[in-house]
Amino acid sequence: MGKNNITIMIVSTIPDMFAEHYYFIKNVFPKLKEFCQDYDINLDYVDLFFSMSENEFNHCRSVRKYFESVDLDRTFFICFRGQKLGCTPNYTDIDKLTLEKYPELVDYIGNMSFTELIVTHALHPFEKCDDGNSEFLSPVKHSLFYFRNDYYLDDLNCTQREVYTCSEDCEDNFVSDLELAMAKDIVFHDKREFEKQKDVISRINIRKYDGIWDDSLDLRDVIAEYTKQYADLKNLSFDDLMKLSNNLIISDSKGAFKDFKCESEQLENVMVNDFINELKLEFPDCF
Repeated sequence: MGKNNITIMIVSTIPDMFAEHYYFIKNVFPKLKEFCQDYDINLDYVDLFFSMSENEFNHCRSVRKYFESVDLDRTFFICFRGQKLGCTPNYTDIDKLTLEKYPELVDYIGNMSFTELIVTHALHPFEKCDDGNSEFLSPVKHSLFYFRNDYYLDDLNCTQREVYTCSEDCEDNFVSDLELAMAKDIVFHDKREFEKQKDVISRINIRKYDGIWDDSLDLRDVIAEYTKQYADLKNLSFDDLMKLSNNLIISDSKGAFKDFKCESEQLENVMVNDFINELKLEFPDCF
C-alpha cells in the first residue's frame, strides 16, 4: 500500500497563540506522526505564519501566501482562537496580484481580520484564478477549531492584556469583543450548515479549552523555542524565521501559558483523539 500524504495547516492570531503552537509541535504532532506511520500515512505540518518570507511579509503578500498554503492540501485545518480579533487588512495591505488571483477578497477587505480571512478561505468554496483560468476550491474536508476560554484574563496586568486581547483603554474594546463573538459564531454556523447538508464531506469539530498561566515564563522565550523546533522540523533557517517573529510587537512579554486543559483532560490527548477520528473518516481503508 502506498503512502497517503497529509499536511496539517495551522492558523491563529499572533503572538497571543504562540504558546499553543509550541504546545502542538512539542506534545501533539509527534504523537500524530507516530500514529500515522503505523498506517502508511505521511503527516506534515505547516504553520501559516511561517509560510512566507520576511520580504513577502513586508510587501503586502502575506494574504496570498496564507491562501496558497491552505490550497496546497485542503484536507486538515487547525485553528486556535483566543480573545484577540487580530489586525484587519485594507487595500494597502494586499497587493494587486493577490486580488487578481483571489477576486472574492474584495468582498471581505476591511471587514475581516487576517485570521478570519484565512478561516473563510478554508471553510467556503473560494474562487481562484490562475493564468486566466478560474476554479472554485472546495471547503477543507476536516477543520478543527479550538477556542480558548477567557478565565485567565483576570490574572493579567494591563500591558499583558494588550497582547491577549484589546487594551482596556481602547475606545473600540466593546466593538472588538462583539466582532470576535461574531467571528466565532460564523464557525458555529458553518458547522451547523455542513451537518445539515449530508452530501457535503466537509466537517468542523469545535472544542473549548483552558490555558494554565505562568507569570514566571517569558513569551519571547516561548516564541523563540517554538521557532527553533519548527525550523528543525521543516529544515528551515532559524534566523530567517526569527526575523518574521521579531516583526511582532509585544508590549509586555512577561508571562505565558505553560499547559492546556479541555474539561478534565490534557488538551494534547483530546487533540490527538480528535485528529485520529478524522483520519479514520478520511482513510477508512487504512484502519
